[in-house]
Amino acid sequence: MKFARLFACLLLLTGFLPKADAHQVPSVELEFLKMDDQWRLEGEMDIAYMLPETRNIPGGPPLSREAVMKSPPEEMARIRKETENTLRKLIRITFADKDVPWRVEFPDFKKDPFQLPPEIGDVALLTTRLIVDPIVRAGELRIHWAGEQETELIISTEEESEDGGIFSTLPGGSLMLLKQADTGKPMEVEKPITGGWVQLGFHHVMGWDHILFILGLFLLSPKWKSLVRQSLLFTLAHSITLALAVLGLVTAPEMWVEHLIALSIAWVGIENLLIRKLNMQRMIFVFCFGLLHGLGYASILTAKLSGIPRNQLVGPLLGFNVGVELAQIMILVLAFALLWPIRKWTLQVQIIGSVIVAVAGIAWAIQRIFFPGSALF
Repeated sequence: MKFARLFACLLLLTGFLPKADAHQVPSVELEFLKMDDQWRLEGEMDIAYMLPETRNIPGGPPLSREAVMKSPPEEMARIRKETENTLRKLIRITFADKDVPWRVEFPDFKKDPFQLPPEIGDVALLTTRLIVDPIVRAGELRIHWAGEQETELIISTEEESEDGGIFSTLPGGSLMLLKQADTGKPMEVEKPITGGWVQLGFHHVMGWDHILFILGLFLLSPKWKSLVRQSLLFTLAHSITLALAVLGLVTAPEMWVEHLIALSIAWVGIENLLIRKLNMQRMIFVFCFGLLHGLGYASILTAKLSGIPRNQLVGPLLGFNVGVELAQIMILVLAFALLWPIRKWTLQVQIIGSVIVAVAGIAWAIQRIFFPGSALF
């Protein structure tokens, strides 16, 4: 019965791990243009993310661009309608803290012949414009984002600024698009440079690989001071390769990086069963895993930072890694809270938990190497 209770507690701990429950996109990117006759947000929407039936498929793939372009007129009309419906659920626009009306245009439907934007990988995207009629009075124009899970809203602007004219928010947040005086004259917009990246780094940690790794460290030696040192060492290494990759100084095949991350998860669980206490070998491993994990996220972050000059990358990179460290500390605090009621069985928790981490890592490695694209993790 004791082991049954312990196993149940560990299952409860893994319940904090996020589940894949729909077709997701890492980000929705829009460009904001302030024109004389309209304020416009324009970008390309993933059609599968817009349609209700494909949003609700676990691990669902994107739709094929070629297949969508062959759809009959009634299906194209449905795609157009559902895209607008979804956008109105995800986006709210306010001026001076009051909702303002906005309309949607789809320039692709005006092409003759009809054609969706070209995209590597045959992904079906739809060019979309959100238009607001200009308002001549004092106030702030804001966009409020209600995306799902970790889908990030990224806004780019034409103006030159310290952050390169790119700022972002995660679901539940909002961004200021413009600020103007009584005469309608634009004022300087304060953009969340570091704050937005802290939030992104925090949410980045809420993934299977990162959480399992942190729990693996916890299970070897559940002592606060040593865990904080390991967490900081990991973040330091993570920031090094992330910065080097964003600057284009190092590259690595994404597929192999993901394979190695999965294998390292397996190894941390196995090593917990082979050694009794924290040693220099584990510290070196933590640092190396941090270097590896920095490469794992580099491709996505590089794309998000592509419009920012090199001499202005310090804020976003620092904010991102601060967010990573805060999330790791939160995971450790939760782990300690769950262990405290059953602390007299700490050794059993360490053994069972390490086995779970090792098995999860091995299963993940097998899936990634031999069954890529499956929905195991």
